[in-house]
Amino acid sequence: MNEYGYKVCYRKQGKEKLKIYLITNTYDLAEWHIRWYKKHTPTDSDTKRPLENVIWVIVPIKTYIEYKRLWRGCPF
Repeated sequence: MNEYGYKVCYRKQGKEKLKIYLITNTYDLAEWHIRWYKKHTPTDSDTKRPLENVIWVIVPIKTYIEYKRLWRGCPF
């Protein structure tokens, strides 16, 4: 178990760069979100276009500094 949480990221087909879509506290919740996104296509937060042909990846948050940086702009 990771004490800092997990990032749900996606990568477009043919691209290398991962883009963070969501941050969660548990691995189970991250898996649930990926299953949901595969059934119900989400939109890109910048362009508002549907995210099609993407690969979803769960990446653990490894350090406390990364954890603080990612949750800094959290609205709740």
